[in-house]
Amino acid sequence: MKRTATIVAVILAIALGGFSFDVTRPTSVVAKASMPDPGLTGAPGASGTCFTCHTGGLNDLSGGIQVFNIPAFYVPGQDYYLVAAVVGLSGSRWGFELTALTSANTMAGSLSDSSNAVGEQTSSGITYVSQTTNEGFDGTYADSTGGAAWVFKWTAPSAGAGPVTFYGAGVACDNDNAANPGDFTYTTQVISAETTTTDVKGTTWGKIKTIYR
Repeated sequence: MKRTATIVAVILAIALGGFSFDVTRPTSVVAKASMPDPGLTGAPGASGTCFTCHTGGLNDLSGGIQVFNIPAFYVPGQDYYLVAAVVGLSGSRWGFELTALTSANTMAGSLSDSSNAVGEQTSSGITYVSQTTNEGFDGTYADSTGGAAWVFKWTAPSAGAGPVTFYGAGVACDNDNAANPGDFTYTTQVISAETTTTDVKGTTWGKIKTIYR
């Protein structure tokens, strides 16, 4: 009997639409349940997206991916716990990959796993988080219907990094252990701007009296 992911009630509320489209499909990577190859998020200069191998459809209306808790304005150096959620009408096995880049397409802060369902890897100075089955848990949630979700940590970059763009791709698979037209890919991009702070200077009652004489 198929088990339903506990996050389904949340991710079914994801509004579909507004997704970016990436039709790049190089053939140098292979679908891997244990952990996808790095660079499949749709980010500039990346290898492509999950659609490289999972060719059933790209950003159609059968599902979607969304990343929750990304701040509209981040505080430099602060930790944020984010949730990537993939939903699909026909999927029963799930995956995702995400990274965060500055406007210069360099790594923005750091990403790290926060559960044994998520793994991380670095390639050419860019870190990616994704589902994994390498830590004693099935991060693909095989036989779960409706969708799946993964929690991970983002540490914002230091001050002066500017806006950060999160690039993510997710896949809803048919769980037949083959990357084929029964698997559907979705992508997303979300921008977080750097918080601007105002310098607060110390004052004294004497200085205040001088100003208002």
